Amino acid sequence: MQTETAAAPPRYERPPRHEPVAGAHLPLLVAMTVAHAVVDTYATTVYPLLPFWQEKFGLTYGLAGLIAAVASLTGSVAQPLVGIVTDRGRDPRWVALSVATATIGISLIGVMPAYGAFLAMVVIGGIGVAGFHPQGYKIVGSYAGRNSALATSWFLVGGNVGVALGPIVGTSLVLWFGTAGTLGLAPVGLAIAAYLWWAVPRWTAAAPGDARPKAAPAPPPMDIAALGWARRVFALAVLVLLVALRSTISSSFNSYVPLYFVREAGQTEAFASQVLSVMLLIGAGATLAGGHLADRYGRLRVLALTLAGVPFTVAAFLALPAASPVAIAMLWASGALILAGFSITVVLAQELWFERRALASGLIVGFAFGMGGLLVPGVGTIADVYGLRTALLSVGFLALLPLVLTAVVGWLLSPGNAARREGTVS
Repeated sequence: MQTETAAAPPRYERPPRHEPVAGAHLPLLVAMTVAHAVVDTYATTVYPLLPFWQEKFGLTYGLAGLIAAVASLTGSVAQPLVGIVTDRGRDPRWVALSVATATIGISLIGVMPAYGAFLAMVVIGGIGVAGFHPQGYKIVGSYAGRNSALATSWFLVGGNVGVALGPIVGTSLVLWFGTAGTLGLAPVGLAIAAYLWWAVPRWTAAAPGDARPKAAPAPPPMDIAALGWARRVFALAVLVLLVALRSTISSSFNSYVPLYFVREAGQTEAFASQVLSVMLLIGAGATLAGGHLADRYGRLRVLALTLAGVPFTVAAFLALPAASPVAIAMLWASGALILAGFSITVVLAQELWFERRALASGLIVGFAFGMGGLLVPGVGTIADVYGLRTALLSVGFLALLPLVLTAVVGWLLSPGNAARREGTVS
């Protein structure tokens, strides 16, 4: 039985600098980030090619939309289910198998002769995408050493690069070679899968004569490890709701900001697209900054500050002439604040459910993010009734709800509160 010592346990928000934790495994983190870029390139290849599929198979708009729904369902919402399966085993080759599955499925969609076979390949590719993300975030979080939020941010930026490349690469291949051009996606993905199959088990295997792995997974913070199971599950549920609401905000901005510039401000589609693209690029940089600041100053503190700034920047953007430099700067600031906390929530989920890191990652990156997207049509309904400006303003102030939920998570993880509620171990 443990005895109480005079030294206070390390606080969750800012662990002492002298606390011994495993060092980061840089080659593994780089390989996983590159693989994330490749997988997310495949994940976003299907959508921009819908006009080609519609013409090839003679589809109605409804059947064309079914393609997007199937891709979204298998690649995003299914991630927690895949996390359950992959968490049961410890074989790191899951990530290699997932990359290969995504590669094969998406590369073959262009040569399928019938709509049913085409959808089957979309499902296979989506399963590969869904299989990679929970295990990918788990490996990155486990082998990142002290700076887990920053490493997760880099991993996330790799995915952002892939999201941006997917439409460009896929459309270019089909324009050059016809729909069979999707086969050109295969070589890079298969090469990455083969490399991961060979390298990842060696990087994560135990060294000769040493019972510990070469890069031992970093343990969860002591305060979290000491919390009861029910308390951690409740905190994770609150975190999932927080991410779903924040996903509603980000998805709504991505969907309706271009329409705002075109319909309300009289700007061209090209102008709106350029503003949105820059906003997404700035958001990728903000993800890195948020991870660094979270490792330095505390997860929840940085997450709360970013959410608190969203209503003010959104209101400033809408109060100014839309095409003015200051208004656009406020819009970009809004996007940066919204995305700055993404990696933080992934790391928090992994620490809360440290026994099932892949499932925890799938809940955040897949389920919560996908569920947040389902609320976007409701924002469109507000725009239909009250106008786009009011709809976007309401989305900006929606950030106050996840801000409150951040405080709830902090209350649940407070060591003093946990001791009062659950008692101390002596």
